Amino acid sequence: MSFEIQIHPNTDFQEIRLRDKSNSNSITIVTKGGLLNEWLAEGVNAIIHGNDLSRGWGAFEMNGFKGGKMSPFSCRLANGQYQHEEHDYKIEKFYLGAHALHGIQYDAVYSIESTHLDEYQASVILAYHYKGTDKGYPFPYSIHLKWTLKTNNIIVVTTALTNHYHHAIPMMDGWHPYFQLGNGIQDCTIQFKNKGKIEYDEQLLPTGKIFADDTFNEGKVLGNMHLDDCWMIDETAPNCTIQKEHQKIIITPIANYPYIQLYTPEDRQSIAIENLSAAPNCFNNKMGLHLVKPHETWELVTSYQYIIK
Repeated sequence: MSFEIQIHPNTDFQEIRLRDKSNSNSITIVTKGGLLNEWLAEGVNAIIHGNDLSRGWGAFEMNGFKGGKMSPFSCRLANGQYQHEEHDYKIEKFYLGAHALHGIQYDAVYSIESTHLDEYQASVILAYHYKGTDKGYPFPYSIHLKWTLKTNNIIVVTTALTNHYHHAIPMMDGWHPYFQLGNGIQDCTIQFKNKGKIEYDEQLLPTGKIFADDTFNEGKVLGNMHLDDCWMIDETAPNCTIQKEHQKIIITPIANYPYIQLYTPEDRQSIAIENLSAAPNCFNNKMGLHLVKPHETWELVTSYQYIIK
């Protein structure tokens, strides 16, 4: 068997390492947050800028939500408020300034439901059952995450969200990984095609307008460009790539992630490339908002691949 799975305890959560022994490619999944915290190519190149968990969870939120699962909403929710079925709700979880940020499940503690190994892949399925404890989102639902490391250094992550409430509930889903290729992103080229860029106001909330933008169609060197922006992807060419010299990362939304957000942190050591199921503040503006019916399971899939030319 060319793949292996190792599970290590770390304070109140576990770290799960999926490894391809034939080339030492590996990923580390953390059961708190269910996130991808490390991705190594041939045991050396660090492709994900993850969290230092040597002393526990720490200041995850203030360090940029690195790798976070954003559920049941992503990015900003205006004033943490929305209306659903003629009832008003206000999120209690994390705020940045006036607005709720990145959902309420980013620090959920998942259980390991199952693992799988064969000649071509290693995978783990994590489960978390939300009980509706935040007054701003009193709708119970479950999250199942399947992380798979495949041959050719391909990662596939499947999210299955099941509604356990007696009415349809509003949902948005997203991931918040930070990718890196060596020291700094200034020499990295980003390329993807889109159907329009979401116009933001000064508080980084969508105005409702979408405008044409071909900045990254043929590839653009980041240089000193600052990004905190969202686009609608072109489904005919959905890949987003980040490339530097002989290294390349391909991000491919496979199912139900029609939006992409790019964010460059101040240290410019990495770039967040975020698959989103809807636009920020969709609980209010309805841009891509999904209503999950009672007992329905909504599945979303994205994948990452690292290539050395």
